[in-house]
Amino acid sequence: MSMGCQKNDIIDYYDSRKISCGLVLEVDERRLRILTDQGKETKISQSRALTAARDPLFPLSGSRVEQVGRLKEISGQREQIKSSIDLQEVWDVLGNETREIGIQDLSELVFGGRQDANAAPSLVRAIFEDRLYFKIRPEGIEVLPPERVEQAIAQREKERERSFFIAAAAEFLTRLKARGKDHSGPVPEGLIPMLEEAAELGRDWVTCKGVKEIFGQAGLPQDWDPFRVLVTIGVWSEDENVRLRAEKIPIEFSPPAESLARHAAETPLPTLAEDLSHLEPVTIDAVTTRDVDDALSLTRNGENCIVGIHIADCAHFVEPDSPFDLEIRERATSIYLPELMIPMIPQVLSEGAASLAVGVDRPAVSVLAQFDPSCKLKDYRIVSSTIRVKQRLSYEEADERISDPDSPEARMFVLASAFRKDRVDGGAIIFKDPEVSVRVQEDGSIEVHKRDRETPSQILVSEMMILANSLFAHFLIKKGIPGIFRSQPPPLERIELGEEYDPVVSYQSKKLLSRGDLSTVPAAHSTLGLAAYTTATSPLRRYTDLLVQRQIKAALNGSTPVSQEETLQKILSEISYRLERATQLERDRRRYFLLRYLEKRKRDEFESVVLQRFPRFYLVRISELGINAALSSTGGLSLSPGERALVRIEKLNPRDDKLGLSLVRLL
Repeated sequence: MSMGCQKNDIIDYYDSRKISCGLVLEVDERRLRILTDQGKETKISQSRALTAARDPLFPLSGSRVEQVGRLKEISGQREQIKSSIDLQEVWDVLGNETREIGIQDLSELVFGGRQDANAAPSLVRAIFEDRLYFKIRPEGIEVLPPERVEQAIAQREKERERSFFIAAAAEFLTRLKARGKDHSGPVPEGLIPMLEEAAELGRDWVTCKGVKEIFGQAGLPQDWDPFRVLVTIGVWSEDENVRLRAEKIPIEFSPPAESLARHAAETPLPTLAEDLSHLEPVTIDAVTTRDVDDALSLTRNGENCIVGIHIADCAHFVEPDSPFDLEIRERATSIYLPELMIPMIPQVLSEGAASLAVGVDRPAVSVLAQFDPSCKLKDYRIVSSTIRVKQRLSYEEADERISDPDSPEARMFVLASAFRKDRVDGGAIIFKDPEVSVRVQEDGSIEVHKRDRETPSQILVSEMMILANSLFAHFLIKKGIPGIFRSQPPPLERIELGEEYDPVVSYQSKKLLSRGDLSTVPAAHSTLGLAAYTTATSPLRRYTDLLVQRQIKAALNGSTPVSQEETLQKILSEISYRLERATQLERDRRRYFLLRYLEKRKRDEFESVVLQRFPRFYLVRISELGINAALSSTGGLSLSPGERALVRIEKLNPRDDKLGLSLVRLL
């Protein structure tokens, strides 16, 4: 409200978030020099003055102490009067009558004949503090309409409830810190979802205003965060997969998807498929594998050998663009974590009706590749088939079979090795890094196994899958059928790997690789040494493989492609992030549990090899576990890539992905 202030007026004015009282000492066009009720002289804008009046009892000729005392007395009187004003009662009279009223008229309505110099200022103070029914405007007092009053009351109640919740939550966390979960009492309703939402943000949890306010009121130290609280009260485990939660990756399938999967599992075998059950193929997988999607067979055709590469016909069970298919597409891939496997397809199919089980007829897509006596690929054909697996072999059992030169597995290994040589001659790069598998058992124990990926059985399976995928790509291109292809430009520099695995050379070479691409356009894959490549050998695990399998089956049946190129491009753009996310999640979780495994070996010493030197540390690989870590370079330490050293753990924090090493001695 604009005021015409004069020297020696007593004014009420805006003072930050409150109203204060002051004496006008001097007036110019825009500003007032005043003495405040706190005994200070200051200048304020005239627009900040709300009320102005003379006080006949004011000691204008008195001392500064007397003047400040009188200002305090006036302010106290106005505060006392303010507390007796019932604005709701006043608004009930005016709320439906007018939208604006002058302060003097409103004061007369409130006080009637009891008005004095403190009446209007006291009323303004009440309005300023309450802000529910009236609002102070430059031209007068706005009478708020009923709908705005209702909204304001609801908002105020919401804020009151929020303040109560914040206080209760802070009190709970204070008790939790002091006494632990067994003595902290019930968790305030709504706190756990707030903490979970904040914890999913990782270090950015402080951006959650409410949680930050609760932690502030509770006075929790910096080493307490929402994750720690959730673990302490037993809602989350110490190994909670926060990324999985944050990405909203579903673990269970929806009830409709499970029902559709059960129905699909009863789908009869295809009537037009070629019966290849007499081939008696075998599967070769890890002992823990449950979703078996490939099998191998060997037959003779005179001097030639025919290798059958049989892939589970997942497309037979999943109708394109059905609700079931769309839920599978949303997942995009199976995710293999040390503590959990999240299937792309319900287990009734992926581990049941579609999986290549022993002794049961199963639909498949079979590649029949014919090799001449010199191990050169002469011809191939792709067919929809029905197969019956004769035996399931572990990699170790397959290695034993391969050691017998008269076994079918030994002959297939010879053909696989020849195909690999052809790829290497074509520029393929064979990385021979050992594979370190990490599994969390039901009792929470962590098992770590280092496996040589260059065993005969591993080479046999991987080369035959590469062969099948390369022939699938050739088939699509030859038929002019849209597909999804994997490609990779040549490396930035020439890469030469020796016969034996060298961790330094492998590490440096991988940094030279160009980024691979997933596209509807076929192109060369430099690392594989192939002119074109797709993947259709894991349709139970990867949605892109299922898409390619559908395209191939449509061509085999003489039908038009299930998906045109534009459709494949659209689907690929939808699921590319999910595929990358799954890869990163698997990598991060594997490293996390490796670090958790190391927690029990903090006193052990580990052999390591230097991979690269950085200004403040060395990047080394712990040979036993295939994990990289930082080795401090303090103390004048000077190492070169390839040097070996015995190290011990200096810093370890699995949740923050921190692993620091110190040198014991050089080897």
